[in-house]
Amino acid sequence: MSGQRLWLRTWARIVGMPIGMTDDDKPEFLPIPQTSVKRALAARTFWIVLHVVTCCMIIAGNAKALFW
Repeated sequence: MSGQRLWLRTWARIVGMPIGMTDDDKPEFLPIPQTSVKRALAARTFWIVLHVVTCCMIIAGNAKALFW
């Protein structure tokens, strides 16, 4: 399996869209190797941290605008 296909499968599982190995497969969640799980975890962790930082910046900006 090519690296691009592996990343596509990993990303599809991160966002909750099941994907098969080929176009003829039923989209099912197949067991994935630990390296793919770690990539998915890293991507999801980055996404969560990005949201938390963004929310903190919005709150800080509003606090400054409201002279808190």
